[in-house]
This record gives sequence, C-alpha cells and structure tokens, in this order.
Amino acid sequence: MGCIILDDSIVKSKKINSTDKLVYGVIKALASNKGYCYASNDYISKRVNLSKRTITKSIGNLRKENYIRVETINYQRNIYLTNNE
Repeated sequence: MGCIILDDSIVKSKKINSTDKLVYGVIKALASNKGYCYASNDYISKRVNLSKRTITKSIGNLRKENYIRVETINYQRNIYLTNNE
C-alpha cells in the first residue's frame, strides 16, 4: 500500500470524522486488487498507528453510514466498499 486516495465526496462528508476517513482510505487501498479487504482490525491499527478499539469504532461508523458492507465468509471477514461515495 503506497498511498491513500480519497474521493472528494468522502473528504467533504460531515457524516464521518477524520479517523473514519483515514480508515476508509486504508480499506479502499487494500480492496483495490480483489474488490474487498480482509485485513483484521489489528492489521489496520498497526498501519495507521491507532488502537484496535478506534478501528472497530470507525468500521462501525462506516457501516452505519453505509460507506462499507461487511460479510463473513468461511470465518473470514470481507469488507466491501459501497457506492455511497
């Protein structure tokens, strides 16, 4: 993961905070190859130097505002971006 690119609509969104936007960017970068991200909260927390609790909260906020969709398939969590950008 070299860089994080956020769409203008994400940057301007007042529904989510700056931490949520950072987490969204990491998920988007990790999902670019397969169309989904399967990284754990621990992995994401280490990438952005935030606690796992903060990542869990941000993922919850992103789900609540319909920026991401989370599915569990064969005991693996997959995070998909929605078209809510």
